[in-house]
Amino acid sequence: MMNRIMANLRKFGKIKNLHTIISKETIKPSSSTPLHLNTHNLSRIDHLAPNIHMPLVFFYQNYTNGDINILKKSLSHSLTQYYPFAGRLLAPAPVATHIDCDDEGVEFVEASIDSRIDDFILKEDQDETFDQLIPNALGCAVDKTSTNMVAVQLSHFTCGGVAVAVVISHKVADAFTMANFINHWATLTRGGSPINPSFFSPSMSMSTFKVPEASVVETTKIVKYAIKRFVFPNTKLNKLKKKINRMGTSPVNATRVESLTSLLFKCALGATITKSGSLQLSSLVQLVNLRGKTNANFPELAPGNFYAAVVEKIKHSCQIELNEVIINLRRERMELQQVKNEEEIYKKGIKSWMMSMDDQIQTYVFSSICRFPFYQVDFGWGKPARVMLRMGHSLTSFLVFMDTPSGDGIEATVRIKEEEMSIFQKDKELHAYTRDI
Repeated sequence: MMNRIMANLRKFGKIKNLHTIISKETIKPSSSTPLHLNTHNLSRIDHLAPNIHMPLVFFYQNYTNGDINILKKSLSHSLTQYYPFAGRLLAPAPVATHIDCDDEGVEFVEASIDSRIDDFILKEDQDETFDQLIPNALGCAVDKTSTNMVAVQLSHFTCGGVAVAVVISHKVADAFTMANFINHWATLTRGGSPINPSFFSPSMSMSTFKVPEASVVETTKIVKYAIKRFVFPNTKLNKLKKKINRMGTSPVNATRVESLTSLLFKCALGATITKSGSLQLSSLVQLVNLRGKTNANFPELAPGNFYAAVVEKIKHSCQIELNEVIINLRRERMELQQVKNEEEIYKKGIKSWMMSMDDQIQTYVFSSICRFPFYQVDFGWGKPARVMLRMGHSLTSFLVFMDTPSGDGIEATVRIKEEEMSIFQKDKELHAYTRDI
């Protein structure tokens, strides 16, 4: 009887999901961190990272109800290698300069969700029900008082499937680091032998630097955002690439990510112009993984933050040409390859983030995590049916590209102003390259 009542309440929108905490536990490293590693300095790039927690959620339909202690034990061993993840910021972000690697541990939450896994996997939008899968509902929220690095939640669905949510502070990791850490944990869970990380030691502590204005900008302006995902099959992305190659005097041989970035930037600007009717300076900020791509010789597998931003500025009065957007972004990336150390990257980053915080500039941040091994994360239940990055609070519009589960295209999660999303999602040029979800 009670199940029928709850089902009817959900049917009529009274209850979206029933979220029940089963247990909470703090998982500490299996071995104590050596004394000489007790303080981990944040690099200048870490300091520029936004003060958010990034939740990734992995959905598994073929979960076998094994011993949850195996998950906890392997996480404990992983934290021994990723020792800063079990530590705490010495001061609230963004002014913190160090992580105290004191082995305080990571919160591990087990929960039940009164919903089927497909209710989340097939959902086109990300709404507040998604936050029930995330420990403490951090959901990318800006929290200047939080000093924790990582939290984990295992959620059981009524159909037998599970979701594993891993939330990591951007102050200690970028998406590449997240992929390696979670794969490290999953490999240990399966009984394998993962590659252990080697943390990069900054050339100078951030304590010697003045806190840049770009990292502490506050805003009282309330902007409502909508989040939707769009799928672009490789067959249609190839058509887009061919179209771009026919532009200009010579083909640019654009990649899938370059082609899609330029297209979505154009469509987003079009929605802004249609809604406001005004011309405004706009910028495309593209985040670039620096590992193996600069003269700074950063270790290719080093955990932490090793990314920078390249910027394309444009006026709405200018005609958006997809090939020119790509050419200009490539020119900026070529300049990045010439940097020799983290200080040069830091200086370039300050300029980029100051621009993104300027109220007079409409900024769109693009990040591609395509080809990162998120769909290789196997805890012994097979590869995930879906992987989702929770898009939360931000001061700008944000677009993230990820491989589709089958690898036959790109899934774009788009977060733009709510009043512009209705225009954006009806763009005919956009839909020429999408498929129905």
